[in-house]
Amino acid sequence: MNTKLDNITTQYRKFNENQALTEGQLNEFIDYFEDQDRLSRTRLSGVGVVCGFKSAYSDFIFQPALVKKESKPGDLDLDFNTIGITQGVGVTTDGDLITLRKQGNNPSEVGIDFNSNSYKYYRDYTDKVRYEHFCIAGKQIPLLELITQAEYDQLKNQGANVADFKHTQEITNVYDKIVILYLESYSNEESPCEDADCDNTGAEQVSNLKVLLADSQAVSDLMAKGDAKDTIYKLHNAYEELFDHLPKIEAKRVILDTEVTEAQELKKRFQTAISAVAELSDGFNAIADTFKVSMNLGGQTLFDKLNSLLSFTAQGVDDYQYRYDLLKDLIDTYNEIKGLILHLDAECCPGIASFPKHLLLGPVGAKLELGDHTRFRHGFYNSPVTTNEDENYERVIMLVNRFVQKINGFQSYVGAIKITPSNLYVRLGDKAIPYYYDVNKPLLTQWNFEKTKTDRETYNLSYHTDNLAGEDFVQNPLNYNIDNNDFYRIEGHLGVPYKTALQNINDLKTKYGLAFDVIALVLQKGEKPDAEVPVKEKTVSIDDLRKQLITISSDISNQKGNSQNTLLNISKLDEKLRLLNQAEFSKETTSDGVTVVKQDPKKGDVVSELLSEFLERKSGLEHVAGVEPGGTFVLIYDSETKNQVLADFSLPYLCCSKKDPVSLILPATALCQKDAPIAMTIVPVNGEVKAFVNNTQIPAITQSGGQSFFDPSLVNAAYLGQKITFTVNDDPVDVQLIVYEQPVASVVTGAVTYGADTSDPNATVDFHVSVTGNNTGLTYTFNFGDGTPPLTLTTLPGNGIVQHTYALIAGKEDTFNPTLTVTNKNGCSINLAVAPLTITGQMTVVCLDGMRVVIQYRHGIDDYHECNDASFNLLGNQHLITGSTPPPPDPRGLRKGNVHLSNTNGDQDRHNIFPGTNSLSRYNEIVITTDEAVQLAAGASDGFVTFSLECALVGGYCHTGVAYTQLFLANDPTPIYSGYPIGNFLEINPCTGEKR
Repeated sequence: MNTKLDNITTQYRKFNENQALTEGQLNEFIDYFEDQDRLSRTRLSGVGVVCGFKSAYSDFIFQPALVKKESKPGDLDLDFNTIGITQGVGVTTDGDLITLRKQGNNPSEVGIDFNSNSYKYYRDYTDKVRYEHFCIAGKQIPLLELITQAEYDQLKNQGANVADFKHTQEITNVYDKIVILYLESYSNEESPCEDADCDNTGAEQVSNLKVLLADSQAVSDLMAKGDAKDTIYKLHNAYEELFDHLPKIEAKRVILDTEVTEAQELKKRFQTAISAVAELSDGFNAIADTFKVSMNLGGQTLFDKLNSLLSFTAQGVDDYQYRYDLLKDLIDTYNEIKGLILHLDAECCPGIASFPKHLLLGPVGAKLELGDHTRFRHGFYNSPVTTNEDENYERVIMLVNRFVQKINGFQSYVGAIKITPSNLYVRLGDKAIPYYYDVNKPLLTQWNFEKTKTDRETYNLSYHTDNLAGEDFVQNPLNYNIDNNDFYRIEGHLGVPYKTALQNINDLKTKYGLAFDVIALVLQKGEKPDAEVPVKEKTVSIDDLRKQLITISSDISNQKGNSQNTLLNISKLDEKLRLLNQAEFSKETTSDGVTVVKQDPKKGDVVSELLSEFLERKSGLEHVAGVEPGGTFVLIYDSETKNQVLADFSLPYLCCSKKDPVSLILPATALCQKDAPIAMTIVPVNGEVKAFVNNTQIPAITQSGGQSFFDPSLVNAAYLGQKITFTVNDDPVDVQLIVYEQPVASVVTGAVTYGADTSDPNATVDFHVSVTGNNTGLTYTFNFGDGTPPLTLTTLPGNGIVQHTYALIAGKEDTFNPTLTVTNKNGCSINLAVAPLTITGQMTVVCLDGMRVVIQYRHGIDDYHECNDASFNLLGNQHLITGSTPPPPDPRGLRKGNVHLSNTNGDQDRHNIFPGTNSLSRYNEIVITTDEAVQLAAGASDGFVTFSLECALVGGYCHTGVAYTQLFLANDPTPIYSGYPIGNFLEINPCTGEKR
């Protein structure tokens, strides 16, 4: 085997001018740079299968989909009973870059630009270089060499024995075969130089890529007892198998219901939630074995240690909730370790001997589904320089050690009540270290990876601060910025009388200005919670107080007695001391030093509610060992006689003790910004309603006539589109509302244009639309005010201009009132009225251009007429119309006008006889020219043109009433007027034919 990186060339010589080079100098030069290239590839990028190399066998019985589906780029295109492998990339631990090859025209050249290879033949393979990774005790395992059709044809042409080749359909148990890419590397013996030209001499370095198959059992044997060990695959395969075999564990919730009415039942709920101890023990033992982490558990097994820690047999304070919290912490750490196991792919300095000349591709037909573990397939083991995954191993080791530290460091601690800022929705290492751990240096070192990495492990936050950094922001974090904290750990209250705990927590809340509420719920009462308690007198003995103080002081000084009992005695003493604040010292005291104090229980005592009744109104109590800002911390105790705090829960919102029922009804769940205020139905009627967005009150509630209204116009723009919640008398109600933004737009009219075709009186108007802000999802509905159907658009033209053509009457003025409605995706709209639009229909020239005016005397049809006085001028809007063919001028100057009806052969008679008519009939046709049409249109009033006939004889007299006149639009055989004109004989709109 010709491995390259077993011995590295670390130097080479630079050449001098005209130097004769020896083979040693040239080989040294090549070896140096080849070694550097290989080292860069394996040490700075990684080794293993980078991508591709997916195999398939086109067995119609088992995998018909491979041959039926439509192929896509990169898919395998196979014939039946052939093995296909897609192109891919891999790097061996000796630095060889491997891709599939196709033989080129030159024996030393191959092609790699293709999607896949299809292998139709195979033969037995014997490795000529005795690659030790294929050998067990010096003997090669059985291997099959896959051959494509092209390779088969080439080998056959080169004289290979055809009998050695078999079709792949003859492979038995093909899906149990492991695909191996093997780079067969060796040096050919140097041929003696027989010719004058010896430039091509030297030992040929051969590197043939072989595609091999081996039985999965044989590969398994190679891994276990082969001559060479693939340490990289074995290590990472062990991680994969560990992950696959680790049990899936999640912590159970402690769920409360109305059946929890006794302390024992509450404890049972915590006991029931503690489960999966055996699975956690088995899983963590497997992790510790894999990563070679020893557990010093005082001679106990992990299972026994966990059982002893999670049992509820503690004396003094019954701290079962902290033992449940311990289990949650251990499960969180276990799952965090499990989540990192498949991200340990980094390899610093991968072992050269692991797979120096081969790559395992897994079984034939392996699906390679995302997240699946494929046996006997090399992954890509990247260099740490390309990722941060090298730190994952360190994280795993730290988490495993933290798991052990937490078990050994759990303690039933008793101390003062304290609040520590923390975080809720993060990994355990990013939270404050809980109260029930011995916060020593080993635990601090293993708690948070990032802080330990930057030598800041003492800057974790915790109830216990002795071993933390001395800076005040670590010792007293609530005095400093807590913007990055979304949770308050509240600890030290278990076993303390609930009134004392409430008072202490409220004092801390007030001292540090913390936004949460705290209430107490009782499991059982001898009387109803709301029952009237008669006013009674309580007594305080000064002498008795003195004796109690001396006893407690002695216990503390001499460290005698149980510390928990001492704390309880102090808390009871505290309650009596507070009575002294209400003592009436002016009264006479009894001889035994007793002072009588009259106390109103309604004012002096904490009014608590039965848990069962509270759960009938509220749900969602969760034990999280603290409370979120804006939430409610709930203390649970058994009874007034057994008043020590048993457990704590929380709600994610502000809540209160039992009050009169409240409710709120809104007529809508969504409004638009410009909608009118909506009336609110409230119980009680005079209840105070408040609106909030993300716990911030908004001033959107108004009052009018004793009625409460929600006014959407008062909602700040920053809160539009966000969920609005409500309270009635400071109690949350299950009503929500969203106010959506109103679209902001404007529209004005722009240019009014008429068509180039002047026969069309219609006008096109531009409407310029402008939108302010977000225009996504808007619809635009135009009502153009002319009776046409509304136009709805989902997008505007790029220039924002929408055009509409109005149907008009030539010369007639019309006024329209268009509107635009813009609606957003939430259904909020704005109605925009466009300024009234006044448009006059285009007085079209085309209607006049080419108009034929026919004026004639029809002998025998019209009244008898025979004279010379019948010459007229045809006028339109008082302009002379001569037409396209005006009559020739009379050289004598006697014939006037352009309409001649004379038929007496006099001076005015033009003998204008229409062919085929009576010889005494006279015919005049005037065709209006374009210039005349423009002149007539310019003088038209409301689109009407006045036609008239005037006598053309200067000082003479013309017969009237005999001229039969017709008006024809150009190329229209039907006249728009027929009659006998007298004077201004016609006012007509030539485009519509309307007359007046």
